[in-house]
Formats: sequence, structure tokens, C-alpha cells
Amino acid sequence: MKKNFVAVRTKYYKKNDATRVIDHALRKHQNSENVIDSRTHQNFGAGAIDLPRQMQRYKEATGRSPRKDMNLVFEHVLVLSKDQLTKCNKNGVRDAINDYMKQVKEQWGFEPMGYRMHLDEGHYNQAGKFVANPHAHIYFFNYDFKKKRSPLRDLMIKGKNEQGKSPTLNPHFVKMQDIAGECFKRLGFRRGISKGEKNKKHQEKAEFVLSKTIKRYKIIKRLVQNLDSEIVKKKLIRSEKKKDVEQLEELERMHKQQIQPMISAFENLERLYESKQIDKFEKELENFKALQEKITEKDLKKSGRKLKKFKP
Repeated sequence: MKKNFVAVRTKYYKKNDATRVIDHALRKHQNSENVIDSRTHQNFGAGAIDLPRQMQRYKEATGRSPRKDMNLVFEHVLVLSKDQLTKCNKNGVRDAINDYMKQVKEQWGFEPMGYRMHLDEGHYNQAGKFVANPHAHIYFFNYDFKKKRSPLRDLMIKGKNEQGKSPTLNPHFVKMQDIAGECFKRLGFRRGISKGEKNKKHQEKAEFVLSKTIKRYKIIKRLVQNLDSEIVKKKLIRSEKKKDVEQLEELERMHKQQIQPMISAFENLERLYESKQIDKFEKELENFKALQEKITEKDLKKSGRKLKKFKP
């Protein structure tokens, strides 16, 4: 698959944590083993990312200092495919990031503080080749100086979809992914998929697989339950013939060791499927398959025919 994605990861911070992450972006402190000092000169950016200055502006606009529990900074990390980034020039990347910041401000009102493009993070592989992890840290101050409100509050409201229900994914964060894709499209990038979207796609795919699996094993379930019912009936019949006794003992063994465990396993499968516990379902499915290996669908049908003929 062509590696040319751009994806957005967001996080918001109160003052102390915001200061820490900004210092990391500005390379004020070197405490990360993933940062290669000899490559730091390749980083670039714009804006002072001056949090104290924004806090002073907030005080001048509202007449009070920000509360201690206020989320002051909204960080966006744009993750860029290194394969595609090597084909781009610096000015093109600058324009795309500036366009992204502009659109975020226009859409939600966050105040841009600046950004830093990091090209010095990554690791050396076993062959001694540097594997880069290029990304841009973009910082917004959580205050709309025009509307005089904190946009982050509105961002947490999912709203309702066309069916009148709350959407699985927050449409605001989906929109940010869309904007990133639009801004970097001219540089040959495509819109990436967020973690939430990946989880949703995985869930949908898994549910489809589960539904097909359940449909398949319901056939097995009918065979097992029918066989179980027949065995119980035959066990109630008393016989003193040696051949009949041996057959009944064989039925008893099959009932205890194979039929009942399969019924129990299948009931667990149905319960886990209904509750969408995918990971546990897949684990229980392995257990069911192991039981089925001991007595196949063909064996079940064959045993069923034998039972019908068995008349002590």
C-alpha cells in the first residue's frame, strides 16, 4: 500500500503539562532517546508558541486570569508519511500547515500559537539506517477572542446524526482529519484514518465475520442438540443385551465428553456475540473449533443415523 498519509492526533493540556509539551516542541529540554541531536537543525516552524503571552491576552479580554483547572492548550500532532514527505519542499509543507491552522481557527475559533516541524525523531534500525518519524506539533490557545469563549467545550458535543442518535465518532475530530487531508492533498498526501475510525472499521468487519460464523455454527448446533436429545432418549431405555449395553455406554461417553461440551461452548459463543465481546468471542471460537475437531459435522450426521436405527 502506498505510504502517503497525513493523520491528526489531538490532546489538550492544563498549564503545567502544556508548558512541558511546548518545551519539548521547542527543544528546550533534551530528555527523549528518540530525538537525534545531530538532526535537530533540520527542524523548522513558525510562531513563538508563547503560553504566558496568551494567558495575559486572556486576562486582558476577560478581566481575570485563567482558572487552574482550565485546559489552556489544544495540541494537534500532524503525522506525515516519511515516504511522501521526502518528495516535498519545505515551503510547501509550511503553506499546508499554515492553511491547516487557519482553517481550524475559522471552523472552531482556537487561537493559533505556532508550530514546530520535527524531523529529528526516530531510531536507527539493525542495518544502521535512520528511520524517521516526521510530525508537526501545532499549538492552539483554547480561547476564541472574537466570541469570548473556550471552543473546547463545544468540541466535546457530538450532536445527533441523521437517525437522531449520537454518532460513534465525534464529528469535530473527523472534520479535523478531513481538513488535514485537504491541506496536504496538493503535496501528494491522502487523508489518514484516526484511531477511533480504525476501531470502528475493525468493529464492523469483526461483526460481519461473527455473523457469518454464527450462521455456520448454528447448523452444527442443530445437529449437536438433535444428537443430544436422541442420546438422552436412548439412555432411558433399559436393555440387558450385551451389544445394547455397549452401545449405550458409547452413547454415554459421547454425551459427556463431546456433545455437552459443544453445546456449552456454543451457548458461550452466542452470548459473546450478542454482547459484542469480540476478543472473548474469538478465544471461545478456538475452543469450539478444538471440540469440533474431535467430532466433525460428518461424524455428527453419521452418529445421528446410527441412533435412529438403534432399537434395543
